[in-house]
Amino acid sequence: MPNQTQSVGELVRGSIERDPVVRFGLLRGLVNHRALARAIQAESPVDVSFDALLSAIRRYPLQGIHEKRERVGKMILKLAMKNKVTVLSLKNDSETQRTIAQFSEGVNYSAGETFRVISSMDYVSVTLDTMNADRFETRVPKSTIRKKTAGLAELTIEMGPEVEESPGALAAVVVELALNEVNIRQLTSVGPGRVIVLVSEADALKSYLAVETLAKA
Repeated sequence: MPNQTQSVGELVRGSIERDPVVRFGLLRGLVNHRALARAIQAESPVDVSFDALLSAIRRYPLQGIHEKRERVGKMILKLAMKNKVTVLSLKNDSETQRTIAQFSEGVNYSAGETFRVISSMDYVSVTLDTMNADRFETRVPKSTIRKKTAGLAELTIEMGPEVEESPGALAAVVVELALNEVNIRQLTSVGPGRVIVLVSEADALKSYLAVETLAKA
């Protein structure tokens, strides 16, 4: 019996710690213990007692999760939200690169305009405020545009530089958004401690409040 109890505890601990959504959901009281026990029982490769699983879940130490969530919250220094953001996915070729370089010279970043470029071998993702998106589109052939996603909001999260050496810190932010049913459309790290999350405008307020709650943890 002791060995069985120990193996059940290890099974539960492994299941919880592999899934940050479940882990932080338990901390916030959002996960039904009986439902979790049934899920672990269904996935277990060996027969395990439902009651033993339920007991092990109830004994799982949440204090460590709470402390980690608090540490991540203290790293969040500032939040900012901007709506009317558009992302253009373009074919990556020499003409596209020339157009991007020329257009970027006229962007007024100090006035809050947005122009951010992420390149891969085949495609270029350009994030712009709506006004600049309309202007930029007139400068590229329609055949170059693979996809246009409008109606986005940009959540900028300023975090302390220690985030870069804190395993799981960004994951905690992502989990907080997931627990609040926010669909992340794009996530980018820009410079030390700055994280930019793109969500639909419908999720803008919800995403802001979710991260703000984490910051106050």
